[in-house]
Amino acid sequence: MASKESKSLRRSLTDEVRDHIRDGIAEGRYQPGEWLKEGAIGKELQVSRTPIREAIRILEAEGLIVMEPWKGITVATLSRRQISDFYAYREMIEGLAAEMAACVITEDEIESLDAILRQLEEGRDQTGSELANVNELFHKTIFDISGNRFLNQSLEVINTAKILIWKPVYPSHKRWDEAQQEHRKLLDALLARDPEAAKEAAQEHVRSAGLTRVAALVSEELEVDKP
Repeated sequence: MASKESKSLRRSLTDEVRDHIRDGIAEGRYQPGEWLKEGAIGKELQVSRTPIREAIRILEAEGLIVMEPWKGITVATLSRRQISDFYAYREMIEGLAAEMAACVITEDEIESLDAILRQLEEGRDQTGSELANVNELFHKTIFDISGNRFLNQSLEVINTAKILIWKPVYPSHKRWDEAQQEHRKLLDALLARDPEAAKEAAQEHVRSAGLTRVAALVSEELEVDKP
């Protein structure tokens, strides 16, 4: 019994460390390419090295961190090409999910999506991370409605990659209003049970998000290169 309790406690601590590092990457506390120090993490969370190393193995398998012999552990970095490839993949997958959802969506599911979207449209007092969670729920709900478990598995890959790419977009940001208009257009297509229009709206939304992110990345690179 004691052994089982010990394993359960260790698993709980591993999850805590994993979530701490994962959230830190998503929120920008740990930047791409930054070294992760086990000692500092252990001191901050008051845990031993064992759950830290177990959490790091999980995060490495997810592609969020990189372990190099004799060098250490760093947050994974995606190139501009990889980011562009990611959005091309996401555009295809999300378009298919919306197309399939439009064929089977119910009135209750439309109401659920509308409620989530209103949270986004009215969520001006929420933090960037909170709004990101609501945004993620909107997209996940469409994948769930599609009823295709393989698409849902693809969404897990997308959400993990987004942690390395995503930057908070606040209601004051120009992109904010554009994104909500795109969401509403997608919902209208689902409401009309129009698979082609839903697919097109979903792809347009992802394409716009990708162009915005790549443009921001280029701007960041130019700032770094300034003398």
